[in-house]
Amino acid sequence: METMKQLYLTLFVILSIPLAWSQAGISVTPGRLYYKLGLGESSSQIIKLMNPNDKELEIGVSFSDWNYENSGANHILESNSLPNSCVNWIQVLPSSYFVIQPGETKEIEILFKVPTDANTAIPVHNAMVFFTQLNPGQAKDESGAAIQVTVRMGVKIYHSFSQKTEPVIEIADFKNYIDTDKAKFVKLQIANNSTIWADGKVKWELFNNNTGKKSHLNETDFFTLPNDLRELHFQLPKNLEKGKYTISAQLSFGETDVIKVAELEFEI
Repeated sequence: METMKQLYLTLFVILSIPLAWSQAGISVTPGRLYYKLGLGESSSQIIKLMNPNDKELEIGVSFSDWNYENSGANHILESNSLPNSCVNWIQVLPSSYFVIQPGETKEIEILFKVPTDANTAIPVHNAMVFFTQLNPGQAKDESGAAIQVTVRMGVKIYHSFSQKTEPVIEIADFKNYIDTDKAKFVKLQIANNSTIWADGKVKWELFNNNTGKKSHLNETDFFTLPNDLRELHFQLPKNLEKGKYTISAQLSFGETDVIKVAELEFEI
């Protein structure tokens, strides 16, 4: 009798928006926690973990450092490897191991306490809390091979000493290019020159200077930490008519929705 090959797969997910995300294992919300606390201060926030399966889930908690690559991708590092790490300031309650019954939603407390001797010269500290499924689920791939699926969910933690700082985002570069597959792109480079994180959106609008036709394109989300230089690559619609175009990028960010606009003219 032929023995079916068995594979092991770990699904690694970082929630980059504060919404629930489900995947054959765990649903977690929110995906980001923000703390604005002074020296010696502490605060707690609650996250919810839901088990959407018909079997109980064993969950283990771990921590990592992280930062952003220029593309906006997450770069995961060992705990306490970055100067702005706050891993040691976090406690997960009631424990670092727990069980979630089928259909159950469990509330987990994230206690954050700033040491009295913390380095205030570092404006933003961050860390990642991981929730890992310790008892793999069963699935099959397209070929019918058995797969054991383990889901690992990451929740980002942000801390700032400042209470009223507004983010400062500057446009560093805006250009168009054609990639190796001859697809047409624009690249918008933005810099976070503030001492606080800055999340926002870019609304893209394309104007045909020859015909006067205006097109509203899809939005792009962006996430930055202080001193980040972010590159946003946006693909233009295929089969554009020959002519002159103007594309505008409208950035909105911060709690007060600061607006900045960049325009680029190009010809096809």
